[in-house]
Amino acid sequence: MTNPFEPPVELPSEKGVFADHATLVKRRFLFRVIQYQHPFTGTLVYSGWWFRQKIEINGSVVWWKVSWLNIDRDVSFTIPVEVLSGKQVNEDGPQLNHSGPSQPIRGRIEIQFTRGLQIRRFRLWLDNTIVYDEID
Repeated sequence: MTNPFEPPVELPSEKGVFADHATLVKRRFLFRVIQYQHPFTGTLVYSGWWFRQKIEINGSVVWWKVSWLNIDRDVSFTIPVEVLSGKQVNEDGPQLNHSGPSQPIRGRIEIQFTRGLQIRRFRLWLDNTIVYDEID
């Protein structure tokens, strides 16, 4: 007699990109470009090239580390208000565009790798909410 609660021999693949407010723009070896619209509009660039991990938000570096021996798989960072709001320059000097959030936002990236350092899973959290989840 068979067990009715036993899972099938092959489970369905869970590959894909899961995001309500984000889009994968570019994907390469140890590199991702993601555009998102929540909790603010922006572009994230993650790069792990040349033994240096780097996270950029809207063109500003918010976290980096030289990774000679280990690649960080769980990275927490803070996005300053200046990066969130953008700066406008006028004759009085740089001014903040107050259309964005008024406080820094906490960000987090989780990465799972295969044996060949291919990214198996890439998750982006902003303000304790998963904004982007890619499973390959």
